[in-house]
Amino acid sequence: MATDENRATFLFYPPVDDANSWHLTFEDFEASLKQRFPDAFTSMQSTRFRGGAYLDFGVLVAEGVEVRGMLTIPVEECGCVTLILVSPGEAAVIAKWLRDDFIPSPDLIRFSSEGAMEIGDETHWELPPSGDQEEIEEDLRAHIAYVEDA
Repeated sequence: MATDENRATFLFYPPVDDANSWHLTFEDFEASLKQRFPDAFTSMQSTRFRGGAYLDFGVLVAEGVEVRGMLTIPVEECGCVTLILVSPGEAAVIAKWLRDDFIPSPDLIRFSSEGAMEIGDETHWELPPSGDQEEIEEDLRAHIAYVEDA
């Protein structure tokens, strides 16, 4: 995992035209997260929006490197994993786990960032369906560069 100063809030979500393809539940996500990251912490939080909730979580992705995020499921089986102000290397650890261990098919993960949304970019970037963590990191790094150049 490369160390760098480029940090972003990344969002990982299913294809728009197959929004419930992940068959997402808070319980399954939490159990899988804790299986892969035994020291993970999770906490259900309520929102003011229609009595909704989200799962706040944190995991160590390297010695002394914690990633914070949240899982939202606004519609049954359809949700978004948000990683808050992470480097591409830190995000790649979680993205690889999502792709290889949690999501039912590796071609079902799209991503974007808060920065892309702020500039009005609606591109749905795709994680590579195979490859190592470094390849994912490069895609996330390319996304940040694209947003910064826009």
